[in-house]
Amino acid sequence: MRTLLLAIRTENAKLFRSYVLWGTLVFFLFVTGIRVGEGDWATYLKNVVFMFASVFGIVGFGAVAGWTFGREYADRTIKDLLALPVSRGKIVAAKSLSAIIGCLMIVLITFTFALLLGFILGMPGFSMEVMLQQLLQLLIISGLHLLLCGPVVGIACLSRGYLAAMAFAFCTLMVALITGPTPLGTYLPWSIPALQLAQSAGGEVFPLAAASYLIPIVIGLAGYIGTWTWWRWADQK
Repeated sequence: MRTLLLAIRTENAKLFRSYVLWGTLVFFLFVTGIRVGEGDWATYLKNVVFMFASVFGIVGFGAVAGWTFGREYADRTIKDLLALPVSRGKIVAAKSLSAIIGCLMIVLITFTFALLLGFILGMPGFSMEVMLQQLLQLLIISGLHLLLCGPVVGIACLSRGYLAAMAFAFCTLMVALITGPTPLGTYLPWSIPALQLAQSAGGEVFPLAAASYLIPIVIGLAGYIGTWTWWRWADQK
């Protein structure tokens, strides 16, 4: 456990010193600032959460997760990393947890920033119930997208860099936007977070069918387990 914690701290140091994490956060804050003042609090917060359900979650989280793994190949530090007296499984776990921590930090800072802007501009219709409902949906949607980062990190390792992983994230965004409104969207992993938000308008926390939640879990676990397997195979080479 001590080795894992040390590995997580090291990966956090790498991520929090990178331009990718802070550039993503600045972009999120900028777009959030543009959307402020749209209707009342309920409309405004729903718009903020929707951005995480689509572009922010798919591309933003994908960029952070893909860079966390892909940078080792791009910077040619993978051999040095594999030479460390740390199990490959712990390295993969540390990188995954570091990416999750970074993305959740972005989520909470962006939501807090949105609240501050709303209060400063005096937007009408604030309700604690609405705020908590949207925050809950934001956390659920973020969890789904973090699961879907599994294939992204796997592609980053297979391609030995982060560009292919980011390209994959953009492609899944396009597919989600096209197929999301169709019946197929219910079963497309990258459309499910947006459908979660759209169908929760009635107040239901989990409005989708059980299969819609199972799909991201299966896809995400397959990606993370595949990444762990790849690291073991790459080490043997």
